Amino acid sequence: MEAQQQYDIITLTNQDEDFPLSLIEIGSDCPAMIHCMGNLSLLGSNTNRIAIIGARKASPIGLQRAYELGKELAKKGNIIVSGLALGCDKAAHEGCLDAGGKTIAVVASGLDIIHPKENVSLQQRILDHCGLVLSEHPLGVKANPSRLIARTRLQAALSEGVILVECPEHSGSMHTMRFACKYNKPCFVVSYPTYSDINAGNELLLKCNVAHPV
Repeated sequence: MEAQQQYDIITLTNQDEDFPLSLIEIGSDCPAMIHCMGNLSLLGSNTNRIAIIGARKASPIGLQRAYELGKELAKKGNIIVSGLALGCDKAAHEGCLDAGGKTIAVVASGLDIIHPKENVSLQQRILDHCGLVLSEHPLGVKANPSRLIARTRLQAALSEGVILVECPEHSGSMHTMRFACKYNKPCFVVSYPTYSDINAGNELLLKCNVAHPV
């Protein structure tokens, strides 16, 4: 079996010159430090980053749309930001990578703990294709519900815009959209021809006129 390439962890404090300006701009929500593996240039102010988010237990249509959006936007030179979760996140990362693009995974655990374990190979693929994995947590910290919610603010802050593929009314993706609105980021949601519980969050955001349909 071929040995996997190992990547160094680089820690940046919010006082460092290379710390992302997009995180500084969120004020009191800015983390004191971030820990990164991979291509730090993706955090530069001259890069166009788009977040693609959605349900872990996504529908087949939702997974297809997440993959297609990741692929299409990567082909146009965008960096795809997502959360390395199962479902829409995984599909968006994979679509980007299949297009030869670069992607950032914002995670809710220390960089020595891959969550979920099912995405070990996906994280390695992201790194091997000049992508980046980022966390605000030190080594040894495990993901939990509050950390999963907190990391959504980083996804929103790092991105020039956020696209919600599919989610129920009560989900982590809705937290990301709330942070995106708070930070005045353009918000988009995939519009579906029929209503279901899995896309109820999409319909709510469209109904409230806080996001544009895709």
